[in-house]
Amino acid sequence: MQSFRPVIRWWSFVKMRLVAHFSEVLEVHPDRLVFRRGLLSKSESVLPFSRITNYSADQNVLDRIFGAADYRVETAGSNITPELILTGYSAELRNIFARALNRSAS
Repeated sequence: MQSFRPVIRWWSFVKMRLVAHFSEVLEVHPDRLVFRRGLLSKSESVLPFSRITNYSADQNVLDRIFGAADYRVETAGSNITPELILTGYSAELRNIFARALNRSAS
C-alpha cells in the first residue's frame, strides 16, 4: 500500500491548500483507492480500480518542476461530474491510474 498527500504549493496564492496537506490522504491498495479527508468531520471514498473508466491530469509549469498534478477520476456509473478530484498530488499517480486502466481492459 502506498499513501499520498497533497503537495504544499507555496507558489499558489489563489488556492491555498496548506490545510489539505494535513487533512487529506490517498491510499493506493492493489485493487482500490481509498481517499480520506477531514480534520473534525471525516469522509472516506473507496474506488475499486475495476470501476475507473477515465482520468485526466493537469500540470502547470511549476507543477512539472515540483512533480505535482491535479487529477479528475471518473468511474463507471458516475454522473457528469467526476467521482474524485485530487488537487496537488504527486505525478506518480498518473502511472498508477494508467496501470489500473490497463488491468481493467485486459
